[in-house]
Amino acid sequence: MPTRGSLLPITRAGIAVLFVLAVANGVFLYCFPAQGATRYAWSIKPPIAAAFLGAGYVAGAVATGLILFLARRWRSAQPLGLSLAVLSVLLLAATYVHRVKFRFHYAPTWGWVVVYAIAPFAIAALMVHQRRLADVPPAQDRLRALRVISLVAGVVLVVGATALYLSPVGVGRHWPWPLTPLLARATASWYAMVGVALLWSAAGLREPTEAFVPYATLGAWSALLLALPALHPDDLKPTGAALIVYLAGMAVLLAIAAYGIARSERSLL
Repeated sequence: MPTRGSLLPITRAGIAVLFVLAVANGVFLYCFPAQGATRYAWSIKPPIAAAFLGAGYVAGAVATGLILFLARRWRSAQPLGLSLAVLSVLLLAATYVHRVKFRFHYAPTWGWVVVYAIAPFAIAALMVHQRRLADVPPAQDRLRALRVISLVAGVVLVVGATALYLSPVGVGRHWPWPLTPLLARATASWYAMVGVALLWSAAGLREPTEAFVPYATLGAWSALLLALPALHPDDLKPTGAALIVYLAGMAVLLAIAAYGIARSERSLL
C-alpha cells in the first residue's frame, strides 16, 4: 500500500518511459545534430538548432533519471508534471500549425505525434492520482530567497517564450542562429517548459529536498546550451549582439541553478 506523499508505481512507470524517450532523442540530436536534417520527424537545420532541442531532451533525461533512481516522494517530482504538459501541448500545436513540414511517410514522425498527443492526458491522469496521496505541504518556508529568484526568472522566460511562439518570424530574427517558424516555436516551447517549472518552484517549494531535481535539471540544460556556440560556431549569425544576450541569459540561469543546488539536499528525495 503506497504511503502518503510517495510516488505511485504507475507514476514511476510513466517516468521510466519518458526517461527512455528523452535519452534516445537527446543523444541523437545533441551528439549527432547534422543527422536532424534528414533523419528526424522534420528537417532540423542548421545543426546548432537540432543540438538545442537535443539539450532539452538530455536535461529531461537528467530530470526523469533523478526521479526514477533517487526520488521517493511526489513533491520531488511534482515540478516535472505541469512543465511537461506545457511542452507537450505547445509542441503538438506547433506540429499541427506546421504539419506540411513533417515527414508523415517516415515512421518516427508518427511516434512524435502519438507521444505528444497522449502525453498531456497521461500526465494529467497521473497528477490526479498522485494528488489523492499528496502530503500536506510543510508550513516552514526554508527557500524564500530561491523562490523569489525563481519567480522573476520564470516570468521572464514565459513572457519571452510567449513572444517567440506567437511571433516566430518577428522575434525569431533576433535569435543568434537562423530559425524557421517551426523551429522558433519548438525553441519557445522548451523555454516555456523551463519557465513553468521555475514558476511552480516559486509557488510550491518549501523544503531543500524538493529543490534538487528542478535545479539540477536547470543546471544541465543551461550548461548544454551555453556550450552550443563553441560547438557550432559556423552556424551563428555574423552579428554578435543576439549571441551576447543569449549567453548572458543562459549564464544567469546556470547561476540560479547553482544556487538552487547549493540550497538543496539530496537525501530522502
